Amino acid sequence: MATALEDVAFLANSENRVAVLRLLVEAPHSHDEIRDRIGASRVTTARILRELEERNWIARSGQESTATPTGEWVCDEFTRLVGEMEAEHRLREPLQWMPSDLLTFDVQRLRDAELIVLEESDATAIIRRILEFRRSGDRIRGVTRTVAPEFIENDWESTVHGDTHLEMVITPDVLDAIRTHPTSAKQLREMLDETDVHVSVFEDIPISVGIVDGAVGIDLTDEQGVVKGGFVTEDEAVYEWAVDLFESCRDEASPVDPDEATADHSVGVNLARPRERDGPVS
Repeated sequence: MATALEDVAFLANSENRVAVLRLLVEAPHSHDEIRDRIGASRVTTARILRELEERNWIARSGQESTATPTGEWVCDEFTRLVGEMEAEHRLREPLQWMPSDLLTFDVQRLRDAELIVLEESDATAIIRRILEFRRSGDRIRGVTRTVAPEFIENDWESTVHGDTHLEMVITPDVLDAIRTHPTSAKQLREMLDETDVHVSVFEDIPISVGIVDGAVGIDLTDEQGVVKGGFVTEDEAVYEWAVDLFESCRDEASPVDPDEATADHSVGVNLARPRERDGPVS
């Protein structure tokens, strides 16, 4: 008698076996119908039917075969397992870019998240997605270690010329980078004059995270700080995690003095184009 793992391997090692079982769970089919549907030979089809019947996963009646209740159970659970493995496979590499000590929520919460991947053929695609994300709501909160002039301009338009509520915690490096870019510095200064804009500085921001209404964007970078992509999700547990991270950083942060926003244009990081560490969703 086959072991449980051997039965799993029996299905996993043959797409045709899985296809036949799923087909018979849907409805009874004849041998010829099954052969035509899976595109296998008559001999292969007959062998598969025999093997499934030996496991009591299907039953034959005359020219037709149908799935047994046990076969339906096996098919449902195998399909679920494959779905979980497909989700894990999709997230395997991206999760390596997220610090493990920050994963205080179940990583399965990200199984349905939108995965944003940096495209070498279109480096600006990730910036466009960031801007789309930041424009998707009326309240923006977040912590960030990265900056680009496009993001500052977008926030300036949505706050100074719109009614978006903005609360951001940034690192000193981000503030310095903004201050050394005249246009971004001027826009930040004007934003800070708005009653619904609050920007503060905190050194120890572990990852860039944006919260737009009920959605969360998570920045993904490798160990060298090179952008790799990001997640966007509306999962409740991830949202609670993001809010906790934002609030803990905000509570330790120091508000940015509007007069400091344009203090120095002589040195610093050039914001003419996003740095490699610019994250996709912060």
